Order: sequence, then C-alpha cells, then structure tokens
Amino acid sequence: MKKLFFLIPFVCLISVAENQAQTWTRLQGWGLDLESIFWVNDSVAFSGGENLLIRTQNRAQSWQELPYTFEGKVLSIAFANEEIGLAVGENGLLLKTEDSGQTWNEISLGEEADLNQIIQISELNWLIVAESGRIFKSEDQGESWSLISSGQTESLNDIFQLNSDTLYVAGDAGTLLRSENGGNTWKKLDLGQTTNFTGLAFSSSLIGYLVGDSGTILKTEDAGASWSALNSGVTSNLSKIAISSLDSRIISIVGENATALRSSDSGASFAKANLGETNTRAFHDLHFVPGTNTLYAVGQDGYLISSTNAGSSYTQRMAGVRNDFKAVDFKTDRYGFIGGENGAFFVTSNAGQSIISRPLPENSDVVGMNFWNNSYGFLTTASGKLLRTSNAGSAWIDLTPTFPESINGFYLFATSVIYASGNEGRVTSSFNSGGAWNTEIQSDTQNDLKEIMFFDFQFGIAVGENGQISYSDGGATWTTLPSLTEKNFNGLAKLDEMTAIVVGDDGSIFKTTDKALTWRQIEIQTDEDLLDVDFFGSEVGFISGKNGLTMQTGDGGETWVIIPSGTSRDLTGISAGNPLIAFAVGDDGTFLSYSCVPPTGGLSEITGVGTSCLNVERYSITDPVLEGSEILWRVDGGKILSGQGTNEVEIEWTDAGRNGVFVSRQNFCGTGETSYLEVIVNDIPGVSEQIGGEGSVCIEEEYTYTVSNQSGVDYDWTVSGGEIVNGQGTASVLVIWGETGDHSISVVPSNSCGEGSNLSKPILVKPQAETPGEISGEGITAPGEQIYEVIPVGENSYQWTIDGEGASIVEGQGTASVRVIWEREGEYTLSVRAQNSCGFSEASRLPVTVSFITSLEPEGDFPLLVYPNPSSGQLFLESESLSKWNSVEIVNQLGQSIVSAPISSGQTLAVFQDLPKGILLVRLKGRTGVLIKKIVVE
Repeated sequence: MKKLFFLIPFVCLISVAENQAQTWTRLQGWGLDLESIFWVNDSVAFSGGENLLIRTQNRAQSWQELPYTFEGKVLSIAFANEEIGLAVGENGLLLKTEDSGQTWNEISLGEEADLNQIIQISELNWLIVAESGRIFKSEDQGESWSLISSGQTESLNDIFQLNSDTLYVAGDAGTLLRSENGGNTWKKLDLGQTTNFTGLAFSSSLIGYLVGDSGTILKTEDAGASWSALNSGVTSNLSKIAISSLDSRIISIVGENATALRSSDSGASFAKANLGETNTRAFHDLHFVPGTNTLYAVGQDGYLISSTNAGSSYTQRMAGVRNDFKAVDFKTDRYGFIGGENGAFFVTSNAGQSIISRPLPENSDVVGMNFWNNSYGFLTTASGKLLRTSNAGSAWIDLTPTFPESINGFYLFATSVIYASGNEGRVTSSFNSGGAWNTEIQSDTQNDLKEIMFFDFQFGIAVGENGQISYSDGGATWTTLPSLTEKNFNGLAKLDEMTAIVVGDDGSIFKTTDKALTWRQIEIQTDEDLLDVDFFGSEVGFISGKNGLTMQTGDGGETWVIIPSGTSRDLTGISAGNPLIAFAVGDDGTFLSYSCVPPTGGLSEITGVGTSCLNVERYSITDPVLEGSEILWRVDGGKILSGQGTNEVEIEWTDAGRNGVFVSRQNFCGTGETSYLEVIVNDIPGVSEQIGGEGSVCIEEEYTYTVSNQSGVDYDWTVSGGEIVNGQGTASVLVIWGETGDHSISVVPSNSCGEGSNLSKPILVKPQAETPGEISGEGITAPGEQIYEVIPVGENSYQWTIDGEGASIVEGQGTASVRVIWEREGEYTLSVRAQNSCGFSEASRLPVTVSFITSLEPEGDFPLLVYPNPSSGQLFLESESLSKWNSVEIVNQLGQSIVSAPISSGQTLAVFQDLPKGILLVRLKGRTGVLIKKIVVE
C-alpha cells in the first residue's frame, strides 16, 4: 500500500516521526520564532527557538519536534557530531544532548544572562558569548564552564573562529573583540562605530564582514585593523551573515522585514531576494549545508526558507501561524474550519495544504464551533458572542442571546433548529436559525456545560465541569444524572442513536449504550487531560488532549490506542474527516493531519540460525522500533519467550521439522509486509523402527541393513562377527559376515543436537553347507539296485544326481542314503551335494561302471558253478563256499526281480525251477560285495 502524502507547495511538511507507518503530519509550521539553525552534515540539521527544538534527518524534507519541554528561547545551537550538541538561550539556558536531541540535560552556569551564541573551537573546547560582555569557556565538551574576562559590558552577539588561535566576537555599541590564543584573552578593536553588530564572518585570514542594525555592513581587508562600510541598500536591522565555502566571494545576509541579501563580488554590491511584497517576517539565523551552496534561513513565527544558489533566490519551506488554535470542524476529508485565539478563524479546502484567514469581527478566543455543511455554521467566543455564518466565515452575523451566560457548545438538528449549552448550566434552543433563543428551558445545575448532543429528537445530554451530565427527555427540562466523577468533562461524541462517549480530565472516558441511562468507564493507559473527542460512524473515533496526546479507537471506544502526534503542544480540538483521516489543532499554531495508513515496505532480513535444535535461539532485524507502530513477531513450531514488539526476540523451538520465523511492522491501521526465515529444527535423532535386513545370514556373504534416512543425521554402525563393506555414516550399510554363531549389528544416529539411542539387531550367522564325504556303494556293478550313502552332517539335506541316462534314484533323495536302480550298462557318475539355508556345497562324486561282465568271483578254493547254462528253465548254483553270500536273486535285463532266496550257513546248493526264457542275471549278495552271473534260458 502506498503512503498518503499531503503536498504543500509553500510549506514544508513536518513529520511526526520518521517512519513510513507514522500517521500524523504537521500541516503548518510552528507559530513560534526560530532563532538558530545548524547543519551537522548534508542530511542532518537542528533548529531551536521559542520553546522549541526541531530536527531534520532527511535534508529538510521533514522536521521533527524534539521531545524536550522548556520555557524561553534557544538563541544558538551547535553540534560536534550527529549525537553531541549544545544549545544556549535566554536567562542562562544551557542544554546538552548526547543522543541526537532525543534527550537534553540542563547545565547550570550560575548566570541568568542571555546566552547569545555558542561555538565549538576544538574537540573538547567550546565558547559562549552573552549579554553584559560575558564569555564562557568549556574544556570538557560542555560539562563545566568558566567565565572569561572580555573587558566589556556590552552584549556580545556573535562569534567567529578563523583558526585554532584566532577568534572574533561582535557585539552592541560597535563592539569587536579578537583573541589570538584560543579565546583565553581578548582585545577590543576600534571600529569607530556605535552600531549594534549581530553577525560576523571571515572569508580569509584578512577579509571579514560585520552586519548590524539599520542595514550596516562593514568589511575589513587587514584582519580587522581597519573597516570600511559597504552599501547594503536596506535600512532593516541585519541579523546574521554566512559565506559560501565553495566561493568566498559569495556573501549571504539576513535580517528583519524579510530581508535576504546576497553579494557575489565580495560585498562590492548586494541584491535583495524577493520574498513577497507583504512579507515582514524577521530572519534570525542562516547556515550553509556543509560543502554546498544550499542555504537555510530561519526566523519569526517558524519561518524557514532555503536556497540552492547561495541566496540568489529562496523557496519557502515552512511558515507558522502565531496562534493557539481552539477548535476544528472538518465536514469532509478536505474541507474544514479552524478557530483560534483573538478572533482567528481559518478555512481550508485542500486538507490543510493551505489555510485562508477570515478573522472574526470579535477579537476574542473561539470557544465552541459547529458547522452544518461547508458554508453554514455557528461559533461562540470567550467574550460571550455567538456568531453565525452562511458563507464559510466570509461574513458573520451576531446572534448573541440576551442572557448573560456564555455559550460553549452547539447541536444542530437542522440549519434552523439548534440547541446550545453554556456556563452556569445554561441550555437554550432556537427554531429560527438563532434569530431568537429560548430562555425558558430549565436546568438544575450551576456547572458550566461545555458540550450538548441529542440521541434522537427526544433524548439529549449535556456535559461539563465537575463531571456534570445533564439529561433531558424532550429538551425543555434538564436534570442532573448521578455523578460518575468529579473530573471536568471536555468533549462529547455521539456514536449512534443509543451510544455516546464523553471524555475529560485525568484520562476520563465514559460510555453509554442506552441513551445515558447507564454509563461505564473505559480504562486507558494515560492520565492526561482529554480535551476533545470525535467519531466518524459508530466504530472509528479520535481523542486529543494535553501534551500532544492523540488516541484512536476502531471498536466503538471500547479500547483506545495512543498514536504519537510528534508534539508536546496541547491539542485542543480534533475532527474526523472520514474513518481514515482526521485533523487536530492546538497551541502554537499546531495543525496536524492523521492518515490511517498501514506500514509500507518490508523489514530487513531476519538474522539468526537457519538450522537449530529443540532449544532457545535469538532472531533479530536491523530495523528500529518506531513510534506509532510496533514490530510483530510470529513463530511456527515454537514459542516467543521475550522480545515481542522489539527488533530482537528469543524463541524456544518446541517442534522438530521445517518451521519458520515471521516478522512485520504493525500500526493501528494494519500490517505491513512480512519478512520470513525458514528454520529447520532438529531433535536429538532417534530411530523408531527396527533395523531392516536379514537376521539369519550365511557366512562370507554380503547383506544390506537400513534404517529410515533423516536429513542432517549421521549414522554410526557397529557389527560383531562381520565387517562393514561400505555405507558407514549413512542410513544403509553393506556387511559381510565372517564368523558363525550369534552376533549383532547396531546403529547410533547423531546430529548437531546430540546422539540418539543405540538400536541393535541380533544376527545368526550360519555356516555354508560342507562338502559330503566319500560316497559308499558299488562303483562297479551289474544292472540292478544298489544302495549309496554318505555320512550325514548336522541338519544338511543332500541332493543326489546321476550323470547319464539308464539309471534312476528310486528313494532317499534329500537324505544321506539313496537307492539307485542301474538299468543299462554304461559309465555313470553319482554325485551328492549337501544343502542348508546357505545353499549347496561342492559335490562328492563316485564313478559307477554298470556291466554284466564285471562281477567278481568270491575268494577261496571252491568255484561257483552255475548250470546248466544255457538252461531250459531249471538252474543249479553249487559251491562249497556258497554260504559266503547271504542271498541270491535272479533278475531280468530290466532289473526286475524274478525270484530271490536267502542262503543258509553251510548251504552248498541252490536250485531254481521254471525260470522264464531270456537273459537273466543271478545276483549273489554278501559281506564282501555282490557277484553277478549271466545265464540264458531257452
């Protein structure tokens, strides 16, 4: 939102406070004499005068009244730097500031002489020249002073330092003094003059000028030994002189009767600036902005002008009205009326950019005023006169009633119907525009009634001194309501047909919402006297009071916010132009405009850590705290412990995660732009879930283990029985296990906030399956069944395989023993691998030869006889060693058993009948192996 400015073409706006959120602007200069001006640098200047100290910090674009109250005149002001300055004035007034004028300390000289001029001559040394020939010197930055003898009794008015040793002083009755030892001793120079000299300046070590009464200008070209008169062309008293630092030939002089002279030829000729034919304001001082030809002059009634060409031409920057304004009534946000002391009356149609004087025919202070529209209204004066105008004050008609009591306040039902209240309880009315006043209205009080209003056409109230509230039902009789306070009531405002606010001394505010039947006191944070109140509608209202007090409400008067006005002058009247604009008037020509504008522009970046733990941190901005607004902080994920309203806060972070700090400037009218800082808040890290990964593993194999990955967290892993291959410090590691048995893996998360708890996972590391031992069983065999086996180990299972076709495993697969049927002759490999949860082992292998002719006879002397062969179906097996075998079986070529029989101990013969035709195998099994014989049955 853009800030609203009132542009005054001929009067400088005086800011209440130098910040964008400030809402009060001074529309007229102070109606007080400015006696001195001093530029510290090209931006900062100070001016002092009649009960007033002011400052600019923006090259005189605006001026701020400094918060120090005193009686008298500051006659001279000087600063060592932006912070340290001294001011001197009437009756021994000596002030010092060390904070750029925000506070001042009064220093006693023990003298009541007028102190006319002050100058800093070195880092610590200062000089003051005063009336009655007094000179004071300080050697400790103005803290203490000693009187230096000048040998004179005339008033000393100005002092100029030529160098560290040489100084000149000008005074009344032709007085000119010179010091050649830094002001410790003085010698009078003979001018041969009796003129009062008030200003002097030197352009070089030899050339100098004096100015004084009756337009007198003197020049020296020999360091003051002799002086010659210059033709000023004027007879006005001249006050001060200044010489351009850029061109020593340029001389500027100011004086009474709006006199501003300039010479560009070292005084050979002077030209007078045109400041207006009717302008008679006196100038008291002038000063160049350092290092420029920009010149400022100050004078009577707050008069301030500037020149950008060393005095060739000037622009009016500020001019005050010497009057204590008493009342104000704005009918719109631009058109309004001001009443003051001594019959002063003003009209503005441009929101105070300019005011038109329309003096009353009565030279008396305005007491009350009420206008129906932009033209028609009534006012009353302290002398008891009651006047009416129908042309905005161009002409007035005297309608003073015949009764002796003065009228103080009005309430207009219409242009013709008026009720008025006055001193000693007087209430009167007129139904013919004030042509005749009703003297029969009854009132039961002798208290002065200051304001009067009606809720509707029936019920009305009047308020006044000593807490008086008079009530009427119909307007004919007025009775006193029960006392709320003994404080004087000074202002009254109607909010709606049921509600009114009354204000008075010592911060008294009372509100009624039932047509004055009951009242409730509103508590506020001040005990200043409240002098006036006005509302625009039922919600927005304004109060003015003593010592520059202004307040605003936006909730129908329930709460009030003090809005710094920037002045210590009593504000006697206030008027709302609309809900966002108001006007206040007061002493010393004070005329202020209030614009309700939220702060504009952003604040600086927030300074503070962007990553934090759950602890306390400080955050700040560089922007200062400014009157009329407050700094508002907000935090997500934490709470503000201290500093709210300042430019630094202490925040306790309570929630981890992505949080934020927010700050904006806020005034009564709203909130400006917000600055934001994101803050990542970390907790001491923890891992809520289990470590992810296998808990039962195989030795010498790699496994991945993980936890949830958290930003900004380091993970410290440890393992027993294994080795971390990679990933240490991260949320995922690769581990190779090297030892069997019960082991573990654990992780500890950590960040800048500290270490979390240890999280562990048990690990069972299993061995790999061992390669089976040697396979037991026949490696050379005839077709048929054979048993093969290995020695079992642990809980392993076994996988058997046969390379080649012509054999099959018929049972025992997965175990350590299998039964194999060899179906065809050939060369085979029987393999077996152990298997566990870690996989397969290497294989053990047994080469097997299957053949009908590979059987062996048993050892011994008795051969085995198999006959007849070929056979017709009957077969004999005979041997003395037959019983060395345990059994005999005859199978066909498919390995199918035809007949089998056990062999008994000592048996030597076995007979078989009815054998089928074909090639058959006789298989004898014993402890030494198997013997196979092939026979043919025909």
